[in-house]
Amino acid sequence: MGILEDKKRARIFYRYFSKIYDYINPIFYSDKMRKTVVDMADIDAESLVLEVGCGTGFTTEEIVRRIGEERVVAVDITPEQMMKARAKMGGVNYFLGDAENLPFKDNSFDAAISAGSIEYWPNPQRGIEEMARVTKSGGKVVILAPRKPDNFAVRKFAESIMLFPSTQQCVYWFMKAGLEDIRFVETGPYRFWSKLVVIISGTVP
Repeated sequence: MGILEDKKRARIFYRYFSKIYDYINPIFYSDKMRKTVVDMADIDAESLVLEVGCGTGFTTEEIVRRIGEERVVAVDITPEQMMKARAKMGGVNYFLGDAENLPFKDNSFDAAISAGSIEYWPNPQRGIEEMARVTKSGGKVVILAPRKPDNFAVRKFAESIMLFPSTQQCVYWFMKAGLEDIRFVETGPYRFWSKLVVIISGTVP
């Protein structure tokens, strides 16, 4: 288990990292990637969307652009991160919560999105199953997960901190959660960088 896959340690880390997160995040997660994540959720102006692991609200902003603040429900385990997001978009419905135990009834949302959070989940299979549980039949579950860095030294350090699931592993988790019509895109923030993430979507049957 990576250091930040322990929920208590992750909360402590992000309590302080939230102060600089908005300056570092765009290096690895571009506007184009964010748009692709939300595109793959197939939402429209009438959709009610859950974001799991909203952090300081980077992906939340793109969802809000499309459907407005009042139709977005955002969950995060770290209060300091959520306070940053709330300062930007106060009309979003925020909940302090755990991705692996979502505090919502079955079939509550038209889509569920999580970008840059799964790498901190001790049990990713459980988190994906929870997202599928709270999503209505025909709705999309979308995950953005990081790829392993190419550089050996950087990769070994990164693996000691967090999870780096392969594309095949993500597809397996989606299939095991009962999701159908599974699609994925492997991409990176800029054309000259290697593929750094996989964005994967599946439909709730």
